[in-house]
Amino acid sequence: MSQFKSKRRDFLKSFVSTTLGGAGAYASLSSLGMMNAFAQSNNDYKALVCLFLGGGNDGYNTIIPTDNSAYQQYSDARGPLAIPKGQVRAIQGRASDGNSYGVHPSMREVQELYNNGDLCFIGNVGSLIEPITRDNFISKNKQLPPFLFSHNNQTRFWQSLDIDVPRPRGWAGKMADAMMAHNQDSPISMNISVAGQNLFQSGNRTQPYIMSRKGVGRMNLFNRDRRRDEARIPVFEEMMSNSYQNIYANEYAKTARRAEELSVSVGAALDEVQTFTTQPAQPSALTDTFSTIAKVIAARSTLKMSRQIFFVSLGGWDTHNDQLSRHSELLSNLSKGLKYFYDLTKELNVANKVTTFTAADFGRTLSSNGSGSDHGWGNHHLVMGGAVQGRRIYGEMPEIAFGGLQDAGRGRLVPTTSIDQYAATLASWYGLGASDVAEIFPNLSNFNNVDLGFLS
Repeated sequence: MSQFKSKRRDFLKSFVSTTLGGAGAYASLSSLGMMNAFAQSNNDYKALVCLFLGGGNDGYNTIIPTDNSAYQQYSDARGPLAIPKGQVRAIQGRASDGNSYGVHPSMREVQELYNNGDLCFIGNVGSLIEPITRDNFISKNKQLPPFLFSHNNQTRFWQSLDIDVPRPRGWAGKMADAMMAHNQDSPISMNISVAGQNLFQSGNRTQPYIMSRKGVGRMNLFNRDRRRDEARIPVFEEMMSNSYQNIYANEYAKTARRAEELSVSVGAALDEVQTFTTQPAQPSALTDTFSTIAKVIAARSTLKMSRQIFFVSLGGWDTHNDQLSRHSELLSNLSKGLKYFYDLTKELNVANKVTTFTAADFGRTLSSNGSGSDHGWGNHHLVMGGAVQGRRIYGEMPEIAFGGLQDAGRGRLVPTTSIDQYAATLASWYGLGASDVAEIFPNLSNFNNVDLGFLS
């Protein structure tokens, strides 16, 4: 008997790592079951895909001014980090400062998406509680986000937008709380993470359903289609069906059983999706992730979902050293991945219904530390999709200069567009009502422009 208990403990210990992440979806199921609101038709489908560039992308080498005087100012500020002007890929139109811009030479696909009208840029976005200037920052006479330039704290602020809240919730989690009626019959959460547990998708009533970049995580201790596991399955089901005196054991058993059931049902739904004609030009972990997301989108009718929010995280953007080489590789991977995913949405005929956007802890300093850049503040972001009003740079572009109007020191540029404004524009397109937008984005009322107009 003791040997059986030991094996059972080993079984449960291993099982935790493979199932509890996905079980988070069931945090919302009881609430979903109580909803009596109307079911949404599949024609009402929309999805948001958040691509979080962990570590802080260097936006000022992602979008580069190309007019002679503006480029010279950029080159002077960036020093050894400056991209040679002849290598910059031109994009159409002019920004708020009247300058022409281009993208990093590694972003051929992004250049194509932008010039085709399927992608836009949002200039100088960052964490703000209220509009501030360089002088406000220096004199500290306006409220600032907590712990500027800190990875953990700025990631937390970006994903929740809450200040001094003991138990913050993410704005995608709050959106899912407010829009639960759209997916009231779905077995899984509106929020689907391909990057593990995260604050961004954690709400008061909902938690993300977690998948791997290859799809649904299946239990690695047994396989229902494998003969040698036939004896294990009844043991597992008995353990998960038992009633235990310990409330935590009971809750674990229920969660584990539900997670296993979900891995089978969601996995079966994805298995029914036909192989895509579109294939990546350069396979990578990112293209694997986007392929999995596309499968979930393709299975939306089976999963009874008319709204989905996906979270993807890419690391490696904290380029304190060897930036020119590392950043080029990162941007190339990003650019190719974005083009592949956009082509998948076109194949699925949902390009107008899926909007992909980037996020990051912060930007980088204009100044070089010798071979890289350090933690900054404002940053440029991109938004992609058929609903995007593309071929345009939105927001107010900053002056790329030390001691300039936005320089808070060392070329840490003060943002001119808040995360609240950026996020609220995405949320409004997604279908969130005005009152919910005002409640979910707590700092939005401090800014005049609550919809940046980059989505239709």
